Amino acid sequence: MIVQILRYLSSGLILIPFICYFLNILINKSKKVSIDDGFNITKDIISEYDTINIIENTSSISYYNLKRKVIKLSSSTYYGNDLAHISIALLSAGISIVDKQKNKYIAILNKITNNLKLLYILPIATIIINFMTYTKEDTKIGIIIIVIGAVITYMLNNIIIESIEWIDKNLKKVKNIEKTNKDKIMTYLNSLLNLNNLIFIGELVSIIMMIAIFMDFKI
Repeated sequence: MIVQILRYLSSGLILIPFICYFLNILINKSKKVSIDDGFNITKDIISEYDTINIIENTSSISYYNLKRKVIKLSSSTYYGNDLAHISIALLSAGISIVDKQKNKYIAILNKITNNLKLLYILPIATIIINFMTYTKEDTKIGIIIIVIGAVITYMLNNIIIESIEWIDKNLKKVKNIEKTNKDKIMTYLNSLLNLNNLIFIGELVSIIMMIAIFMDFKI
């Protein structure tokens, strides 16, 4: 019984943030916060770092390319001026600066991928493993993957925290966003961090579930 509760609790804590993330974009893409688009807002906030290029990405994903040191914004983010897409553009900018400041976690993850967003496949893998793990033998492989995923999520959360802190200190450089809208952007970015924290908690719950299965905990 306890194992089943942990199984569904873990999966829910991981899945709900992904759903909320896409709902946030849908809800906030109609809320205009700037007369400038994502490209110009990003360019303004990183104006002191002219070695970082910003380009339009042909795919629908916006991210900072760790290998090429380029901010790649999807067309909707590149030309968008709504709360969701401006916040996404700023977060990519913040990550690029954290990389410039030699963040130790970025240095580690850079050896795995050039796109941090690809690492979110690991929490999804945790959900799949949750519903494929029922015996002690199953846990031997499953717990290794989930622990690795939890460690990587912890690293991602620290990168996001540093990025948001940098954005908060430097958002004043962006002239075409009013003070009230800047507050909305920071609230939006912090909500993304909170969703990431839920994913991390979900992975920890999954580890506890694995331990319970391994110890043959049946209460």
